[in-house]
Amino acid sequence: MVLSGTADLPLHWGRAPEWLYRRMVVLSGEIVKLMVDEGGTREVIKRISDPFWFQAFGSVLGFDWHSSGLTTVTMAALKEALIKQEIGLKIAGGKGKSRIIQNEMGSIASNFNLDPSYFRYNSALSAKVDGTAIQDGYSIYQHWMLISENKEWAVVQQGMNYQSGYARRYHIMGEGNKNMLRDPNNGIAALDPGRYVLNLATDQSADNRKATLELFGSGSGLDSWVSGKPSLHLERFFDKRLLRTINSVSPSSYEELLLTKGMGPVAVRALSLTASLIYGAEPSWKDPAVFSFAHGGKDGIPYPVDRNAYESTIKYLGEIIEGSSIDQDYKKKMLRKLSDNSWIKSASGTLRMF
Repeated sequence: MVLSGTADLPLHWGRAPEWLYRRMVVLSGEIVKLMVDEGGTREVIKRISDPFWFQAFGSVLGFDWHSSGLTTVTMAALKEALIKQEIGLKIAGGKGKSRIIQNEMGSIASNFNLDPSYFRYNSALSAKVDGTAIQDGYSIYQHWMLISENKEWAVVQQGMNYQSGYARRYHIMGEGNKNMLRDPNNGIAALDPGRYVLNLATDQSADNRKATLELFGSGSGLDSWVSGKPSLHLERFFDKRLLRTINSVSPSSYEELLLTKGMGPVAVRALSLTASLIYGAEPSWKDPAVFSFAHGGKDGIPYPVDRNAYESTIKYLGEIIEGSSIDQDYKKKMLRKLSDNSWIKSASGTLRMF
């Protein structure tokens, strides 16, 4: 089974050496090209959506397995590699401004003769789901979207928790008319699962989402609920400008509400609590993480989730590397790193399940 979800990683500052980055560009391009030849673009989309496969991928390319920088460098290298190849896959995104990322998506979609608005919508909603609907203490600061000529897509984005010094990576695989409010990050891996997390992107919060939308259909707008309720301190969350914006939108769906300009985590949380108080529709407070990918830093020991998943990852990557046209010396080094890496070795050790 291919997992999708998130992984927590310690923040490491600095840049990858140029020689390493250049090698990662070449190697990532070779591996992905072979994957497309054997399984089509969907195979790459599926694998990139698996946080553990992605971790192994970045590791065999030569980057530190436990660094948050693995996300940035691996995706940047793959993005550059795909620019040079015509295999029906391209990547938009990075740490840039959303406007720049949206323009990249539009250019890629147009080159594939696809509707750019489809990818822009799913990109924006993915960021809102992981950054606003799921409030786990991590702020999204980088966003990547892998787009195929067959209208398939995957989003890899990373959030930062400044207090803990950790980054959390989110993976979403797009399939057809994907419901982004039904646990889109299925199989989440986290550093500290079990926390008190507001999760509005799950079936358990469906009634709360519905109740929130009903606030806007009360006849007098959201003002009628906010005014006169000082016990909730809602005035801290809704200034008059935001209230006017929300009341003028009258969202017909929760997705539309999330995508409303200015609708951030604080406002969404306040709306959810207001709906809960008025309608008794309690949202989910369960951390969407279901297993731990835990470690204590550079010398820590991770606890992989599923031994079979890891063994499958090792076997698959090994076969891909063996069948590639990569230089023989590099191929041996990659296979050695794949089999010897401590985080993979521990797959046969203790598992921490939740």
